[in-house]
Amino acid sequence: MTAPDPAAPAPPADGELVAVEHEGSVVAVAMLDGELHAFDDTCPHAGCSLAEGELEGDTVVCPCHMAAFDVRTGDVVDGPAPSGIALWSVRVADGVLVVSEPQGPGRDGDAPADQADRGGAGPDLDITVLVELEHDAMRSQFQAIEALTDADQLTRAWTTLTELLEVHASGEESVLYPKLAWAAEEGAEEAELAVREHNELRDSVAAVQQHPTGSAEWWQALRTARDVNEEHLQEEERDALPLFRESTDRAHREQLGRDWIAFHEQHQHARGLSGEHVDPEDVVS
Repeated sequence: MTAPDPAAPAPPADGELVAVEHEGSVVAVAMLDGELHAFDDTCPHAGCSLAEGELEGDTVVCPCHMAAFDVRTGDVVDGPAPSGIALWSVRVADGVLVVSEPQGPGRDGDAPADQADRGGAGPDLDITVLVELEHDAMRSQFQAIEALTDADQLTRAWTTLTELLEVHASGEESVLYPKLAWAAEEGAEEAELAVREHNELRDSVAAVQQHPTGSAEWWQALRTARDVNEEHLQEEERDALPLFRESTDRAHREQLGRDWIAFHEQHQHARGLSGEHVDPEDVVS
């Protein structure tokens, strides 16, 4: 039996989340209708803390890229995560939380590449699917910002979104666009256009940063950035991604999906990414 840890936090209030350390691991604990649920704190998409996310019914939503997991089963519900999260045993002893070993792996990231063709047996690792899931996350985050008024909340939400925008753009330029350039006759043209659009988006993001958070000028610049981003997403969904799907087989797209996930893990929170303009010729050459 594991002895209570005097440094462990008290149980969370109903509908709340806390993080608990256990032998080098960090575990998130949620209280739902008086019942505790414990699971890996680290999101398998880009390593963000799920305890810093939000509970929506039985689902925890990652604060970084909107991956969502069922806290009762660990399964992926929505978003770009390649696998589920492990569940842990948890109880209360002497008023504090005590966790022990995981109840089960809860992860399906090593499932065979053809699982996505077998009726949803696991998350689809096709890079074009993962890219479009992040498109949805961007749109959701822009929409969520519109509902905020507090300057601190706006700053945190905008920081999270700018990180996603840069990791997404840089990931495409490193993983997807070089392959697109060689996959089809029109691939190089599509890739070059997309990089130029990324650079326009980077400029629009920089313009937002020039104004006090929440000011009229800030909101105007943010909505311009949203419109620039949306125009790019629609172009990519209409032309570039269908072209890549038509020109490559599923196995290749799934391998690129794994590379995409690895890129996100390496550069979580835009770590190591400059946000500077990228030369389209460097991407397609």
